[in-house]
Amino acid sequence: MRRNTFYFIILIFALFISFTDIARARPDCHAPIGVMGEHGHKAGEMMLAYRFMVMGMQGLQSGTDSVETADVLKDFMMAPTAMDMRMHMFGAMFAPHDKITLMGMVSYQQRYMEMEGAHLHATGHHDHPVGMHEMSSAGIGDVKLDSLLTFWKSHNVTFLGNVGVSFPTGSITQQADDGSILPYPMQLGSGSFEARPGITVFGTHGNWSYGGQLRGTFPLNTNASEYQHGNTLTATTWGARRVNNWISLSARLLFSHKGNITGNHPDLDLNRSPSHRPDFQGFNRLDVAISSNLIVPEGALVGQRLAIEFMLPVYQNLTRTQLKNTWRLTLGWQYAFRLL
Repeated sequence: MRRNTFYFIILIFALFISFTDIARARPDCHAPIGVMGEHGHKAGEMMLAYRFMVMGMQGLQSGTDSVETADVLKDFMMAPTAMDMRMHMFGAMFAPHDKITLMGMVSYQQRYMEMEGAHLHATGHHDHPVGMHEMSSAGIGDVKLDSLLTFWKSHNVTFLGNVGVSFPTGSITQQADDGSILPYPMQLGSGSFEARPGITVFGTHGNWSYGGQLRGTFPLNTNASEYQHGNTLTATTWGARRVNNWISLSARLLFSHKGNITGNHPDLDLNRSPSHRPDFQGFNRLDVAISSNLIVPEGALVGQRLAIEFMLPVYQNLTRTQLKNTWRLTLGWQYAFRLL
């Protein structure tokens, strides 16, 4: 009975979908999968998307200089040595008008950090665990809602305005096994409402496509734990080459700036580790990425798009001692269709 109900729902849904125009899209009509909110849709079109992102961090750095763990342990009880983050992102886009596209995204995050502690310090005496220690957190992140407004569009070039807001649905009260509050990088959200404005340009020329996006994230209030994340600015540009009707290849540059946290969680011990310090959270970073889009233009899977992007940092200037990024991989699936 349940199986028949499932098939019935799928059949009814299919009756409301038309694949015309969408199926004939070129593989590079979307930006690399790591860029979001970079394209609009025609009235009545909808797109579902899933992204899986995994990022690795290892080794300590202050400014542009590497830092040894032993040196950090002279001033702190513990030092972070590695961190992994995995994120499942679910998104949907719908265009009620040719010049307005609405977008929503929710994520499920998994964070894992390794720390090292020692009894030997140059100064002071601390009561804390010795050796390697692990901590983890998992849960829903902040929900993001965006409006994409088409400012100007020609046959080959489109200018979009991004107007978005982030809602503080992600937890900022994640705890370790001993009940202590986890440090800032291990929390799942910002705890604040955030404005997310931006502007995007996208164009095509023959078998080539290109684009750029400037976006900001600006917290609007101090959260319930008495701190506020710093402003974030990102600027990215990319170029893509259509290989055939199925596949495109692209390269991308991404510059990111993030300010320090203001305020401080009252239950975080500033002497425990650099990750517990609000003034050790800012950075300037330049990343380079290669990516590929694959679209199915015909057959049973028509309208499906698969994408992959691999990113490496080429420059990192970190505010005080922090873990440095080492790599990031993003996989994605997108499915665009027209609602009748």
